[in-house]
Amino acid sequence: MQRFRISHFLLLYFAAHMLQIGFPSDGSMIFDEAHYVPASLDTLMGIAANAEHPPLPKIIGALGIAVFGNNWFGWRFPVVLMQVIALYLFYLIGKRLLGHLWAFGATAILAFDPVFFIHGGALLIDMPSFLFGFLAIELYMRRRYGWSATSMGLAFLSREMSIFYFAALAIYHFFTNRQQLRPALKLGLLFTLIALLIFGSLLWFYDLAYKPPISTSVTDIVSQQVLIGGNGTAVSTALVTSQSISQQVIWNPIQHLLFIYNYHGPNGIVLNASYEPYQYAWNWILPVDPFNVPTYYRVDVTVTTGSITQDYAPIWYAAQPNLSLWYGFWPAIAGLVYAIARKKEESATAVLILSGIILNFAPWVALSLLVRRIGFNYYMIWTLPFIALGLAFTWKLLPARYGKIALAVNVLVSLAFFLWFFPVRPLLYSP
Repeated sequence: MQRFRISHFLLLYFAAHMLQIGFPSDGSMIFDEAHYVPASLDTLMGIAANAEHPPLPKIIGALGIAVFGNNWFGWRFPVVLMQVIALYLFYLIGKRLLGHLWAFGATAILAFDPVFFIHGGALLIDMPSFLFGFLAIELYMRRRYGWSATSMGLAFLSREMSIFYFAALAIYHFFTNRQQLRPALKLGLLFTLIALLIFGSLLWFYDLAYKPPISTSVTDIVSQQVLIGGNGTAVSTALVTSQSISQQVIWNPIQHLLFIYNYHGPNGIVLNASYEPYQYAWNWILPVDPFNVPTYYRVDVTVTTGSITQDYAPIWYAAQPNLSLWYGFWPAIAGLVYAIARKKEESATAVLILSGIILNFAPWVALSLLVRRIGFNYYMIWTLPFIALGLAFTWKLLPARYGKIALAVNVLVSLAFFLWFFPVRPLLYSP
């Protein structure tokens, strides 16, 4: 029997998305598609929209609509393609760091997370930065530093959180080159310069072309008109009101970055809603009401047969974590710290993965402590790839037989979560 390959897995995963993306197909939108579909349409028409985020995902969304139409397929299919490619790149990174078996397991664990799956099957703005972030890391590992920096610049143009992937890669770069810091610093500065040049020049081009508004002011102008009779005397007067509309627009990347910071920073929007456990980052990795999660989109159906009435949810997009991955934070941290402390051969890999976990999770903890800005739990998806790698790394540290068993159990539990919380459900299935 031919060996089951990563290509086979990704084809099955693609098929699962093909089943999912048609629901809903009546024009209804999943979660923040309500923002990003209109933003993509505006982008297609040359109108600036959603300037609080970098523009590349909206440009990709606009291209999807232009090619496939303004419908559910045009909205979601490009995102599916990006997620499948991103998972392949993730596998390549894992294979380089850990080997085929462990990389395959880590890829499956990540792919089977319901939240990660949903964000790869709707017109949301996360997948481009995963795609270009993973590509940047893989190209760096191949010593294609110029192309890696270019890809990292595109990741910056996709999502603000890409900066933490850059930081993790920088830590890895200096750790692995700690014996030759001067050339490492030179390469690091050149890499950063290229990434910022790609990001800044493309953002500047976008700002000049679209002129995103920072603020709009409306001024009422009141004038008096006097009606003159035939004998040259005033007959009556009338007040005429007109409006003058002016906009302050973004025209350079510095302005745009400041606008993004002011929107998302401590002085931005603050939530006043009642407390929910999933709104605090530490609860994402602690067993605190783990099945109380946000619903992105849901359809309820009531079926009455004789005197029996039953309620079902044939479509239910719930941001339910795969707990074997999210709570895998702890064994992953333990294995990585152990490897670094014992100075094993795998210490460089452990430094990269541990840096990725800390850098992508700690900001949300800090934000949870400082201000009420987090309304959902999906921000954890930025940490999940590194936790998946960390779990595979930890299981690999065990004696061979037990490590493979632990990895297999981890994958099977993840698959169970994926199937149980798959967003498109048979009518007789409503957990």
